[in-house]
Amino acid sequence: MSFDIKISFGNDSEKMQDYSSERIALLNILQGIISRLANSKTALKVAGVTVLSALLAFSAVDGSIFEWYWFIPVSGIFMYFHAYFLQQERAFVKLYNIEAAKNKNSPVDFVIDTEKLRSATESIFSVLMRKTVFGFHLSLCVGFMVISYLSRNKGAVDLCLRMYA
Repeated sequence: MSFDIKISFGNDSEKMQDYSSERIALLNILQGIISRLANSKTALKVAGVTVLSALLAFSAVDGSIFEWYWFIPVSGIFMYFHAYFLQQERAFVKLYNIEAAKNKNSPVDFVIDTEKLRSATESIFSVLMRKTVFGFHLSLCVGFMVISYLSRNKGAVDLCLRMYA
């Protein structure tokens, strides 16, 4: 004959470990990463406008060999980096949402798994074609190209002024 004796002190919910403080710490880490990526994205936009403005100033100098189409590759480089930082930011937001949706009693792993990050990442082309990325950089590039062209061709400026007068 065997007897199983089970002694319990308190209820079972007290025995479950509470991982909520660890989960909050992990969510704070992810939030910090997301904030830094968002700040980098904003800094890239500012840098893009600054570099294009400097190119515009250079193109306005008499005798400059600068052409209006040189804005395209420079704008393309900044557009790519903008899309990259947006892609990474969105991937970390997905990881944040996955962690936030987990049960507070489930164990927390502080390792950011590259496979999870890779699976949460969109393709760079789909991010490049977003209105916020493509629209911003296209309008910026076209605006600078038009201003550069008009500043170098005084006849075009006169024509535009007569059209709108």
